[in-house]
Amino acid sequence: MSVPVERYLSARAGLVEGALDRLFPPNRTRLREAIRYSLLAGGKRIRPVLVLAAGEVAGGQTRALMPWACALEMVHTYSLVHDDLPAMDDDDLRRGRPTSHRVYGDGLAILVGDALLTEAFRVIATPRGVLPARGLRAVAELAAAAGEAGMVGGQALDLASEGARATLARVRGIHRLKTGALLCASVRVGAIVAGAGEGLLKRLTTYGRHLGLAFQIADDILDDVGGAGADGQTDRELGKVTYPGALGMAGALRAARRERDAARAALRPLGGSADALRGIVDFVVERAGHAVEGGAGGPRRAAGAPCA
Repeated sequence: MSVPVERYLSARAGLVEGALDRLFPPNRTRLREAIRYSLLAGGKRIRPVLVLAAGEVAGGQTRALMPWACALEMVHTYSLVHDDLPAMDDDDLRRGRPTSHRVYGDGLAILVGDALLTEAFRVIATPRGVLPARGLRAVAELAAAAGEAGMVGGQALDLASEGARATLARVRGIHRLKTGALLCASVRVGAIVAGAGEGLLKRLTTYGRHLGLAFQIADDILDDVGGAGADGQTDRELGKVTYPGALGMAGALRAARRERDAARAALRPLGGSADALRGIVDFVVERAGHAVEGGAGGPRRAAGAPCA
């Protein structure tokens, strides 16, 4: 890349943050306050940045891609708000501050998630500068990745597997849906909206699938290494099945790096146009590598702090 990936992520995340702020300006309702509390809480904005980066590879323009980028972040944020609820993971912190239900109560937190999911599809229902056929295909892509055959289905498997033995097949099956589906959809949506041909779309899809697995392995590693401190519990303490639980810490890191290498291999014919995508998968995996190999001096994250 012509600029370090951290600077690229920061710059694109800033654009997304501004667009989200404009979509949900302050008003006098408690619901809007709660929506803004969770939606504008920061983070790396990996999913919307993937929409922009994949779309750029296919020749898309940031202005046309931005509604889709915002929609991916809105769906992701809804899932975090609902995952944090007492009936799910019962988390107290998210991105370094109290979770939505701790501040606004369970009922309003549920409505925040409901609103964000619904508004995400409103935002992409009437986008400017996108051919209708591409738009419809991208809407279907996002819906499939977020629903029963994707993120929601993965969360159901995760709930059903609490306390079960952490086999590799079980862990992979959960996270291919729970985390990987929306990450891969971010790449595919950006490419579809930008008009990528089927050959390019196939390569980007392969990248997205391997990135999704690398991301979840890295997130499991960071959770395990970072610990929860006084504010929450690690996935292991909650009885979640994780990659370190199935493979051990060193094995999990090796698996993350294999997925990274496979993601990069899919991009090899694309040359410099895919440098941002390469940088993103490198960034995701090497954060975990530094945490493991840095030992006691490696980075540690607070409970509830996301990998992205």
